[in-house]
Amino acid sequence: MAVATQTRYCGRCGAPLAPGAGFCGRCGTPLLMQAVAARPVYSYAPAPRAIYPAPGRPKLGAALIAGGLIAVLVVVGLVVGGIAFSQLVRGGHSTCTVNCAPKFITPLPEQASFRSSAYNFQVNYTSRWSVRNQDAYGITLGTRVGQVVVKGSTGQTPDQAVRATVSSLPSSQWQDVTWLNALKGAHVGEVLGVGAVYSANLVGTSQTATKVRIGVVAAQLHGVTVVVFVADPADAKNFANGLQDGQAVDYMCTEFVFIHSQPMTAKVTPSSSNLGSTCCPGSTN
Repeated sequence: MAVATQTRYCGRCGAPLAPGAGFCGRCGTPLLMQAVAARPVYSYAPAPRAIYPAPGRPKLGAALIAGGLIAVLVVVGLVVGGIAFSQLVRGGHSTCTVNCAPKFITPLPEQASFRSSAYNFQVNYTSRWSVRNQDAYGITLGTRVGQVVVKGSTGQTPDQAVRATVSSLPSSQWQDVTWLNALKGAHVGEVLGVGAVYSANLVGTSQTATKVRIGVVAAQLHGVTVVVFVADPADAKNFANGLQDGQAVDYMCTEFVFIHSQPMTAKVTPSSSNLGSTCCPGSTN
């Protein structure tokens, strides 16, 4: 900081005094008596430029908020993209609920057929089954786990035919045969009949006994009685009436045809929407 040259003034009239003067040039007052030093005049250096501190790191809370917003945007984008992709795969249409066109579903297995020349009936069954024996009166089929027999006869009522079928089983192979329950609404084709489920032990060639379930259904039309017999390893936990082939036999019963020129009587129209309950070996009804 610099100090300016000191100027003196007259102590009486206040006029400035020349440097080295002995008296006031205005009022003549001697300087030794009245002169006083004027207040020094100061000059200041310019103020320094303000320096602001550099910005520090953002707070952690702001970073977390920004990261959360980005995550939300990513999730929303994924959801919208998934919906658009699913609509593209389905052809861009939503699921139809009213007046819908027919759906393409997996077709039933290809059918095979047997026709009895003696009693004039036709059995339609899945081609996955194999033919073990057949004649003019009926057919014996091997399934994946058991067997199915369809036979025709005359001179017996359906109840008699069911009992005769079970009693004719060889006792050396079919042991401890026990009646379990009747099959309500049993039918063969469109004809009402009777049916029952049995348990038994089947002794094989190795003399090992296997627990099995037996289903027998019989119906009669114009004096011809048809019996459907099915036997499978028992599995009551996973299959209705414990018969693993129950649904396939239901389908076969539904497709069964009595071929006669005379009008049919005592018939029932089976439901085609639930093959598991139309023929009773596979039904819980």
